[in-house]
Amino acid sequence: MEEKIKYGIFAVIIIIVQSFLKLYGVITTGSLSFLSETVDTLTDFVFVSITLLALSRSQKPPDMEHMYGHSKIDSVGAMTQGIILMILYSILIGNAILTLNKGGYTVENPEIGLLILIISFSINIIFSRILIRKGKNKKSLTLQIQGLNLFQDSMRAILVIISFVFILFKLTILDIFFSIILSIWIIIGAFKLTKRGINELSDTNPVNIMVIEELRQKIINLEHVINIEDIKIRAYGTHLFLEVHLLVEDHISIVHAHEITKSIKSIGKDYFPPYEVECIIEMNPISGEKSIGEKIINLIYSLKTEYPEIIKVKDLNLFRIDDKYYLSQTIVVSDELTLKNAHNICSNFELEIKKNEESLSRIATHIEGKHQEKLLQRAHIDVVSLDEITKNEIQKAVENILRSHLHVKGYHGFEFWTAHNYCILEMHVFFEDKLNISEVHEYIEELEKEIKNKLKIDYLQEVILHSEPLEGRTNGIIFDSPQ
Repeated sequence: MEEKIKYGIFAVIIIIVQSFLKLYGVITTGSLSFLSETVDTLTDFVFVSITLLALSRSQKPPDMEHMYGHSKIDSVGAMTQGIILMILYSILIGNAILTLNKGGYTVENPEIGLLILIISFSINIIFSRILIRKGKNKKSLTLQIQGLNLFQDSMRAILVIISFVFILFKLTILDIFFSIILSIWIIIGAFKLTKRGINELSDTNPVNIMVIEELRQKIINLEHVINIEDIKIRAYGTHLFLEVHLLVEDHISIVHAHEITKSIKSIGKDYFPPYEVECIIEMNPISGEKSIGEKIINLIYSLKTEYPEIIKVKDLNLFRIDDKYYLSQTIVVSDELTLKNAHNICSNFELEIKKNEESLSRIATHIEGKHQEKLLQRAHIDVVSLDEITKNEIQKAVENILRSHLHVKGYHGFEFWTAHNYCILEMHVFFEDKLNISEVHEYIEELEKEIKNKLKIDYLQEVILHSEPLEGRTNGIIFDSPQ
């Protein structure tokens, strides 16, 4: 049996015992303040029945009619009890006022009444604390209400005890005033309970606005998240629903989206540990349906029409390094162009692309003089830089290969990245300006194959060598003579 229901049954037993005690006290004494206290206990018997019904129903799992579960029945029970209490004690206040107007009010056997009140107070003060603690642990509003009811009973019993002390000194009229005070006290408590029930039923936000702002900042700081369009929070029982609408980078993969979702769930659990946090996350790309790759491809084809020397643009790859983007492309030009002329054309083409797409930090262009058909790759690859020691060792081995070729005059921009089971080596190689594109392309192909074969690095999928003219070159490593 669910522990909350066990304590609900336990509360029923306590209230039955209290009801018999207080009924006997009212019959024996005829006190109005005792009557107010006893009516509250008798109604508690009805309320605990509502509590047990609410608790048993609220534990049912979600179904087709109640897809979010039945937990709100707990709140319905609390609201119902509060409304009944407010009506009932308003009637008792009216009765006390009428009795006061009539006069001639007497209370009998005050000693017996005082003893019953002390016993009742002791029972309430002990078991109210048990129910309140269990209600908080189990996030049950109804159990907390029952515990609070018993605790308020014990506090109100103090007023009735004081009233009976005055009765012992023949100050009977004060009993009516204590009855009115008790009734007002109960009405105030019932109003608060009703308000809490209504808040849960109406999905009132239970979280302080400052906490929400902290939560918003944590989520915005997540990688790939651009902005938060909306955050909604609602809670009932042990469940808290966190609904987040995000604006994210448009290139992210399903893996990245899953990582964002996991991070938000983890943040939610850290901020709301008492609850079972359920996250509803909607992600919208910053540029709508088009990915950054599609935007760049469309831009390149649009700019290409302004460069008649460019025959074709192919082998497009978009890489993401930390928070920057790097485009690798192959430009096919006429075989008759010299390397210098081809390089100038491609440099101008790169500048135009960068000017129109600020997200690109680098563009590496491979120049070819042959037509080779390949599919454009529209997805990007997340890569990370290799550690400097390993990278330097690989660079030294590649440099030795380059120096062994007479037509290679130097290089710059050596890079080596890894992405899961995928390695990429990229660099710019210097050749004599007078070579034509066809010759340079043959040398590049030869070098790429040799580097792959001699390095013998697992998963080295790409060796990208970009040809550049030597004339006017001051940066990079210039070879004096082959070794």
